[in-house]
Amino acid sequence: MAEEMTEYEQMRADSHPVLKAVLKGILIALIVFVFGAVFIRSCVRRPQKNLLLSEKLASALEQGEVTALYQSPYDKINRNEYGTFQFAVSDCFYIPATGQMQVTVRYNAKTLEDTKNKYGLKETPSNDCFAYSLLFDDGHRITSYGSASYTRGRYRFVYLLFDGVDLEEYTAVRYTASDAAIVDSKSNIIAHETDQNGRNILYETDEEGNAKVYRRTYVSLETYYEGDIDYKKQPLSSLLVFDRLYSYDRITDLDKYLDREGKFKIVYTNRD
Repeated sequence: MAEEMTEYEQMRADSHPVLKAVLKGILIALIVFVFGAVFIRSCVRRPQKNLLLSEKLASALEQGEVTALYQSPYDKINRNEYGTFQFAVSDCFYIPATGQMQVTVRYNAKTLEDTKNKYGLKETPSNDCFAYSLLFDDGHRITSYGSASYTRGRYRFVYLLFDGVDLEEYTAVRYTASDAAIVDSKSNIIAHETDQNGRNILYETDEEGNAKVYRRTYVSLETYYEGDIDYKKQPLSSLLVFDRLYSYDRITDLDKYLDREGKFKIVYTNRD
């Protein structure tokens, strides 16, 4: 005959379901908190995908459909020599019809504090203390740009608009299908390993079947502190924002990204 449980053992047995329920509730709350924090942080630092509506772009849209080549930058984040986050880039739009490129930059309060320490400043610099330029693989640089920005949480988002961007200039080179690294089912050249100078490059074929050897293949966004702009020195950040070697999307429905209400006021900076 089984012995009867003592009063203590009975209380302990009765408390097990309650204890399990409490522990389960704590575990669920902890999981919700962690995932919630990650989600909120992700949303705070994720920029709104947006195109600045310049007069040139507005005029082109009035005349008909405009195509933008969209690429999510391959190099998204720059870190300093200590491994600390400094700048991030996203959402690069290249619009051949207007010769414009738009890139979104993100940095945070820690970036400003690091800049203060790097240059020995007495006070933390203002939010818009950075200067930007586009640097092409052939050495061409664009230093004038329009911009609009806003702050969300501890992050600063800057939309940059550069004019005078030409990635369409190319030399027509005759290649046979046997010369090409990649051809389609009809033996049209899609890509080639190198050009005549040994540089890796993506080829497209023109109407006459000649391979397009583009003068400029890729472009980087360089960031400087406005108090130390010297293009011969290493910038605070240099990130690849567009490269024809990587895939990109052709976007024609630009209205879904445009600021038609004028929420983002464009401020132009000329450093030429």
